[in-house]
Amino acid sequence: MSLGTSSSSRRSMLRDAISSCGCVTSTFLFGPATLAVHAADDAPSLQGGAQEREKLLRLIAAGAAEDEVAIAIADLVPFDPSRGKAARSAALGGTWELLWSAKAEAFSPLLRLPRPLRPDSYQFLGGAAAEAVGEGRVAQMLKGGVLGPKALWLSSGVGAASDDGGVLEIFPPFRFEFGTADPRSDKRTIVEAGSDAEFRKLNARDADAQAAPKNRYLQEYLEETGAGALRISRIISGDPVIVGAVFVHRRV
Repeated sequence: MSLGTSSSSRRSMLRDAISSCGCVTSTFLFGPATLAVHAADDAPSLQGGAQEREKLLRLIAAGAAEDEVAIAIADLVPFDPSRGKAARSAALGGTWELLWSAKAEAFSPLLRLPRPLRPDSYQFLGGAAAEAVGEGRVAQMLKGGVLGPKALWLSSGVGAASDDGGVLEIFPPFRFEFGTADPRSDKRTIVEAGSDAEFRKLNARDADAQAAPKNRYLQEYLEETGAGALRISRIISGDPVIVGAVFVHRRV
């Protein structure tokens, strides 16, 4: 496929994206790698981790194999600055650019496309999400690439789990919208669903997936700094099609 992709091909890709979008999250993302690791109170000193961080970013930039990146993620997670409480940290709010993911095809086929056709993926949390899609929600935006000047927005309710300070729970209503990359711009709703089962049915999930519990995202690593901070998250339960997805985001 080339930059000369026909308008009919673009429309076909858009239909595919709508029909197979799995659920929200930055920022699309992501195959199973290693087991989730919580940062315990006796975790290694948070003064450390610089070499592990540098190695992870180097492997991502070089397009290293998924298993190599997964090992680098597992090496960095024990240095989590939030000490396993990222879901309740104010530092979680903001706009996050997706740097790397495993299992991206479970969310949108657009993320399987080669550059320059593949769109960029961003996730909005906290105040940034409130500006774009309303209070108490999380949003994922795809822009650029085959989408041109337009953008796709997928959003849902979100909240810290009551039983784990490192976990975000995703809940309805789910909304899939079409607009521009400007968070404050008007968006046209394509799909809205009032339950997990309804949304998964719209995405052609089977009965078992429709009956699965809400999606839960473990925030494995969160740097509580400004622009350039890293965050690593993983889907640990919910829709079986996307469980195991892993995301590495950078704050913009």
